[in-house]
Amino acid sequence: MASRAISRLALLLVVTGGICGCGSASDGTADGVATTEPVVLHRGNGGDPQTLDPARAEDVHSFNVLTDLYEGLLSLDAHGNIVAGIAESWDVSSDGLIYTFRLATDARWSDGAPVTAEHVVDGMRRTLAPETGSAYSSLLYPIRNAEAIAQGTLETTSLGVTASDAKTVVIQLHAQAPYFPSVLTMPIAYPFRSDADVPNERFSDPQQFVGNGPFVLEEWHPGSHILLRRNRAFREADLVALDAVRYFAITAPGTELNMYRAGELDITYTVPGSQVNSLRKTHATELQIVPNLGLYYLAFDLSEAPFDNAALRKALSMAIDREALVRVTGRGEQPAYGLVPDGVNGYEPARFSWNSLPQDERLVKARGLYEQAGYSAENPLQVTLLYDAGDFHETIALAVSAMWRENLGAEVELDKREWQYFLATRKNRGDWQVMRFAWNGDYDHPGTFTDILHSKNPQNLPGYSNATYDQLLAEAEAAVSTEEQMHLYAAAEAAMLEDDPIAPLYFYVSKHLVAPSVSGFENNVLDRHPSRYLNKSRADSAR
Repeated sequence: MASRAISRLALLLVVTGGICGCGSASDGTADGVATTEPVVLHRGNGGDPQTLDPARAEDVHSFNVLTDLYEGLLSLDAHGNIVAGIAESWDVSSDGLIYTFRLATDARWSDGAPVTAEHVVDGMRRTLAPETGSAYSSLLYPIRNAEAIAQGTLETTSLGVTASDAKTVVIQLHAQAPYFPSVLTMPIAYPFRSDADVPNERFSDPQQFVGNGPFVLEEWHPGSHILLRRNRAFREADLVALDAVRYFAITAPGTELNMYRAGELDITYTVPGSQVNSLRKTHATELQIVPNLGLYYLAFDLSEAPFDNAALRKALSMAIDREALVRVTGRGEQPAYGLVPDGVNGYEPARFSWNSLPQDERLVKARGLYEQAGYSAENPLQVTLLYDAGDFHETIALAVSAMWRENLGAEVELDKREWQYFLATRKNRGDWQVMRFAWNGDYDHPGTFTDILHSKNPQNLPGYSNATYDQLLAEAEAAVSTEEQMHLYAAAEAAMLEDDPIAPLYFYVSKHLVAPSVSGFENNVLDRHPSRYLNKSRADSAR
């Protein structure tokens, strides 16, 4: 397998050399033959993007690539801080409701056309249009009329985003949203070229692709890799060190590790949990393990029996020994007893009321709730736990199912799906009962976690609906002071935890191997590492 991978890689490098060698400022020539290898970075991506349509993307595999292909009004730097994107400057009104952005004069699309304010307006209108089906459109709801547009009761032209001239975008909010600048760094807020639109193919076909980011799409071979090359029309192309980036769709951490050791990967998406301790010894300076804003959880299908029963959900959650789970993963994860991870700026998260109980006392209560729900040794719960292939998901599923069997007597069937089939199954609650999932925070604010369980949020996997919870979130968004806002978010989180629509398992740490030849990789809680800030020593460009 390794020899075939190396041969395939060599072939792709030849292709990449043809792409990047022509006209490259970093390439020399002698008698018409390139004398300098292009700088190509090889990254693990954990799987295939679900889509490269910015308005429809909802998984981290898509976001990683889209960050390289496009740029919004604002962007994130290597440290995860908000910086200027295509907007070179901006102002916020004293009441926090009006944002005015002035676009950089050198912001261009990959075909050389200028990026205009109308393109920004078109991008947000498209995201909110009901026919687009954006799962992330709710993040734009702070904008005036955005929610009504997404629900189909107003036309997209009524959106509070306007172009006062070709290079000025004005955004009107209906209420203060201190986190709103973070939303503008995300794919849902990227500009859109309606005049260059080719349905479907426009985003996935390199021949049709038009982007405004530091790289452009060169190849996409689903199940194998995505190849990007440097965008010479990018406004800061001279500051981009890499000639090309190749993202590998590798779902198995063990395969990633083998490729890294063989010199076929420069950065891994993750590392196998079973190898962390040994890697701490053998690759101490290359192993990057850092807490980040991510939650691994189980979602219950609340739409039908048996998980419309709150007592049963609580019993199953309490029967899981989270401390034992993180010992199994062995990668530094922290047991999760709430929705929002520790470390969110200015926020004191809520936690389950029972999390301070010793494990044996939790089990006594869990068994009582299990019986209260109508189950016993004579009438055991029969449940299917759905999870996806790759990473540590099977290990976690096996451990949780064993705990439910041993601690409660439940009969558990495991259902493993490949990533794309797993995503498709997720959208139809009739096809699953309990599903493993994860949520990575999009910005440093509790709302990026609490909003996913709002009754109207497309990311609401269990179908949770609680009027009190929704109302508390609405009050939090409208709160004037940060202190009051954080208090209301915590109250909402506490109310949700009493209903147990999900069983939080652990909070993530990011885990990467980064080759010594790579520079510019900066750890941050969002685990965002745009390729435009990365570099690689030319001597190792064929790694």
